[in-house]
Amino acid sequence: MLRLAATSLAALSLLTTAATARPVEGTLTYLARIALPAGAEVVIEARGLQDTPLAETRFQTGGKQVPLAFALTLPDGVNARLRAAVVLDGQPLWVSDAITVPAGDTPVALGEIVLNSFQPMGFASTLRCGDTRLRVGFFEDRAVLETETDRLILSQVPAASGAKFADPADEGTFYWSRGDTALVSLAGTQLPECVAVPPEPDQPYRARGTEPFWSLTIAGGLVELIPNIGMSPVRARLPRAGLNGADFVFDMYGAGMVLRLSETICRDLMTGTPYPQTVSVTWQEAELQGCGGESIDLLAGLEWQVEDIEGAGIIDSSRVTLEFDAASRRLAGQGGCNRYNAAFDLSGEGLSIGPAAATRMACAPALMEQEQRFFATLARISRFDIGPDGALLLYANDRQEPLLTARISG
Repeated sequence: MLRLAATSLAALSLLTTAATARPVEGTLTYLARIALPAGAEVVIEARGLQDTPLAETRFQTGGKQVPLAFALTLPDGVNARLRAAVVLDGQPLWVSDAITVPAGDTPVALGEIVLNSFQPMGFASTLRCGDTRLRVGFFEDRAVLETETDRLILSQVPAASGAKFADPADEGTFYWSRGDTALVSLAGTQLPECVAVPPEPDQPYRARGTEPFWSLTIAGGLVELIPNIGMSPVRARLPRAGLNGADFVFDMYGAGMVLRLSETICRDLMTGTPYPQTVSVTWQEAELQGCGGESIDLLAGLEWQVEDIEGAGIIDSSRVTLEFDAASRRLAGQGGCNRYNAAFDLSGEGLSIGPAAATRMACAPALMEQEQRFFATLARISRFDIGPDGALLLYANDRQEPLLTARISG
């Protein structure tokens, strides 16, 4: 089994001891009838907000084929995103989608996780070298090494073992692949041993608040805070997070700024729109409070099962569902009789749903009447909220009580 760099082990230890650990287990498989090659390695990473490492396990397959069992432990009280990959010589072969493990304090059985064949989009590997993340890709006799701030073109040079690529203008900058690990030096500074981790596209993180109107963006490992409208931005590099209870804390002492993210639902003070995280920023003498993440993340990727339409419940054994797709901005599901889909629009001002298009299956009259009532109700929706018990509440602006109440299926 490969060992993590000492700095990574220390960081993971600090995080996992901040709360009681709970076990997580599952198996990895893929559908293609392709044998894993000798030397393949399994990598499973669990991360929290802003890619804060929560846990990791990696092991050689040793000739075993799928399904492959794994286990790791996560801290209680925080949500985690888990990704798995099978890599060979540091390059991914099979990769899972991100799996959300909700906060809790009981053991988690994930069951079977299906991996997908990895198709690199310009870069073959994502590496973690201690606290630094890099991407590296290859073409002909050159390598492209992308850091948080630079994109370097390296040429292949002779090496006693493995494959080594160096900057022709700076021999102190190189990438040296050595099987499952790699050595990287940047301008003469050698990084801790690099290991492959599951790739994941970068997505900017945004937070905002009122009174004053402030905004914060995290992208590419950099934080930009605009403390109030018209003020110049304050910029700092995003440090590794610490866990304070269930809060993620980023101390940017060089910029006089501390960022705290809590995975508790926050509501915009002006519109009531819910967001996934509560955010506080301490900057100089200011204490800025607001909301972080995107509202769509509270809705998408889940199947919501409707349990009430305008306070009248629903017919026993009928199935009415809602599934929001973030990419297409489409809503789909089961209307109780027919499948349906509709466009939706979600902004800081609210949620609106367009006319539903449905299949034409005939059902019992009571089911047909309920379905038409459901479709008509969808067209009246103007905002949403998440209740204290996790229920999805869909409202019209002219009503205090929800038009629709739904819960996550299962």
